[in-house]
Amino acid sequence: MTSRFSIFTKKVGLAPGHAVFTGERRVEAVRMGWIRYGPGGTSSGEAATLAEVPSPDSSGADVLWVNVDGLHDVELVKAVGDRFGLHPLAVEDILSVDGRPMAEVYDGHLFTSLKMLTLSSDGSVQSEHISVAFGNGWVLSFQETHGDVFDAIRGRIRNPEARVRSRGADYLWYALLDAIVDNYAVALSALGARIEELEDEVWGEDPGRDVPQRAQEARHELLVVRRAVRPLREQIMQLTGDGPVLITDQTQPFLADLEAHMAHNQDVIDHLRDAVASLLEAHVSVVSMRTSEVMRVLTVMASIFIPMTWLAGVYGMNFRQMPELAIPWAYPAAWLVMLGIAVTMLAYFWHKKWL
Repeated sequence: MTSRFSIFTKKVGLAPGHAVFTGERRVEAVRMGWIRYGPGGTSSGEAATLAEVPSPDSSGADVLWVNVDGLHDVELVKAVGDRFGLHPLAVEDILSVDGRPMAEVYDGHLFTSLKMLTLSSDGSVQSEHISVAFGNGWVLSFQETHGDVFDAIRGRIRNPEARVRSRGADYLWYALLDAIVDNYAVALSALGARIEELEDEVWGEDPGRDVPQRAQEARHELLVVRRAVRPLREQIMQLTGDGPVLITDQTQPFLADLEAHMAHNQDVIDHLRDAVASLLEAHVSVVSMRTSEVMRVLTVMASIFIPMTWLAGVYGMNFRQMPELAIPWAYPAAWLVMLGIAVTMLAYFWHKKWL
């Protein structure tokens, strides 16, 4: 299998804005879906070719949302970008799946790239590169695979009384980002539950030997979430307040609320990272403590048997002139002495609270 890093090096030496797909093909065929809505109602469909996608409303009364699943078809992505006037640097960022989340304002449109987090069947966090851009009357979204977190938005678009139906393309752009950020909280909640289970297991009677490995897996997934949240929050902060004119005053308060949600997510990430670090330290401490308990018991047992072994060794020597060997009660007396030593030492250890 081709390394992602070797694919990424294909961009070395190329001019800025040169479109190169840096990821791995994750779908068999690219799919394009579109939804158009406005005061007159909604319409939607699947487009086999770009020619089947409706043209945006230049007046901005209707909003056209085009969603592209699959990024391996570079020519199609470039054609979509050309049709809607995306900047070449934006097209380059769409195809750079390892890129850092970002937001850029170009002439006539605003472009954002970020990470969409989902939970796999085994509960692990999966990251997917997604780009969302909008201009006058249109919104474009590009993602690596089929399926996303936008079903609730599609449902709201079909509802004539939903807020999104009375707002422009900038609000739909915000709604898509909000859906992605909401799913960050879902991923963090799942990770938090896993970390709590690990904490209970560490302090339980028999923690599994794979606890450190599972803790490191949770730590790695936290890094995935952190790489998605932290840079995106920085970019969103630059768009709030005195943001670009493309973002209306109606949308700005919602964008500020989105930034607050991301700040909360960042706090949760920091808390969970500290919890994982404490969990690993606790696991080491518990293992060391239980090892010490075992060693203490073994040491006590060895201490008890040392004098008994000494006596047995003395009377096990093959000397003819040993007076005790001729005494009839010498054998039971030796046993009584050894048992007395054992009982005395046990009582002493118990008094010292070594047992």
